[in-house]
Amino acid sequence: MSIKRNSIANYIGQGYVIATGIVITPLYLQYLGAESYGLVGFFALLQSWMALLDLGLSPTLGRQVAHARGGQNSFEVFKRLLKSLELIFLGLAILIAMGFFFSSQWISSNWVKFESIDIDVIVYSISLMGMLIGLRWFSGFYRSGIIGLEDQVWLNAANIVLISLKFVGALILLAFISQDIRHFFEYQLLIGFIEVLVFAGRFYCKLPATQHSPGLVFFDWSAVKSVAPFALGIAYTSGLWVLVTQTDKLILSGVLNLAEFGYFSLVALVAGGVATLSGPISQAIMPRMTMLLAQDNKEEMLRIYRMGSQIVALISFSVAVMVGLYAEPLLYAWTGNREAANWGAEVLLWFALGNGVLAIGAFQYYLQSAFGQLRLHVMGSTISAVIQVPLIYFAAVNYGAVGAGIAWFSFRTLWFFWWTPIVHSRFVPGLHWSWLIKDILPIVGLISAVALLLSSQFVLKLDANRLWLFAQMLGLGLMLLGLSSMSAPVIRMKIISKIKKV
Repeated sequence: MSIKRNSIANYIGQGYVIATGIVITPLYLQYLGAESYGLVGFFALLQSWMALLDLGLSPTLGRQVAHARGGQNSFEVFKRLLKSLELIFLGLAILIAMGFFFSSQWISSNWVKFESIDIDVIVYSISLMGMLIGLRWFSGFYRSGIIGLEDQVWLNAANIVLISLKFVGALILLAFISQDIRHFFEYQLLIGFIEVLVFAGRFYCKLPATQHSPGLVFFDWSAVKSVAPFALGIAYTSGLWVLVTQTDKLILSGVLNLAEFGYFSLVALVAGGVATLSGPISQAIMPRMTMLLAQDNKEEMLRIYRMGSQIVALISFSVAVMVGLYAEPLLYAWTGNREAANWGAEVLLWFALGNGVLAIGAFQYYLQSAFGQLRLHVMGSTISAVIQVPLIYFAAVNYGAVGAGIAWFSFRTLWFFWWTPIVHSRFVPGLHWSWLIKDILPIVGLISAVALLLSSQFVLKLDANRLWLFAQMLGLGLMLLGLSSMSAPVIRMKIISKIKKV
């Protein structure tokens, strides 16, 4: 199974998700209105917080299946673990749905700020959100297993179909059948059921056959106990991560009215897209890094780690800088709403840059996950949360969304330069300065210089045609990526090798 092929498939799948969101989201805003779309943004926020109940089990499943592939007769033990985790997930999914059902009235009355929507509509929608979160959460469990099996070409093909059903199908519903937000969530619930069945079926089809079957219902406490330290480490740090990344959104959901929170949800969606650009690479290399370490091939693991770092730095930071510098024309070209563009421009600048730094800094976690040792990650996440959560809370309450964005970017940058060398020195002594000076800083430095030059020479006006604005930004982005690509050693060596062959 090729890392290159999986990475390309992941980028195609991720690109389709991003492109679909770019095209469909402003149409949701148009058909639903700002208040109803604010409920969609509120659903995304709730889904992020409910990830806390995953308890680290989904990434643990992905790592264990990758580790089983590198061992001998390891799938016998893995299947007992799988059955046990499925029972845990089923129970928690039911608890999530029931919790939202019984608390929907309180949430509607005491948290959500609304003006024209009937409260019964909000109560019903929040009840549906609970069931939908449980289903998507369960499908993420099987998705992690498929990633661990490196069956990522199929996974992206399936994602494209399911995303089309979620976004395009919902748009058809809103455009031609009903613009009632309740029907929107009912449709998403139907697709959620289909998604779970598709991913579960594929995962079981791809699992290697074993001599003994664990049975239909089987809970093996010893299998769960063996991965509990790793899973709890992920659960704890994931909880802190949700706290760090979603505190501003939670605070602002109570401070802003639904219309303004709808604008902020648009900004968060674009900025979040920057962070997800590292996902296709990490999704491709993490199972391979884990398998290589299981085979005691540390040298090849480090080569893949450094190569992935360079590619993510080039792609993620290029997009982050372009999105930040052209935030206002980007939001206007996307939504056609000048108020949304004006309100969100400076907010998007800081969140996009912060997420660009975050995408590069995440590599130290991939290294720890491959080694299966998360003690340092737990410590770092704790320190990060203790400092950052009060900082973001203060900034969001006193300076609004812009203040939260500045706090986010500043802390992520300082944390990258302080924490990453600590992790590298623990797992791969002697790596950090070579990695930083050769693999990262030349790429980031050249991207920043070229982007500032381009933005000073090409000023985009909001009175231009929206499609033309998109075309200009796309052209400038490709120019930036092309001019900066030679700063990445992995690309430079590829080009030199091709030239030598010719």
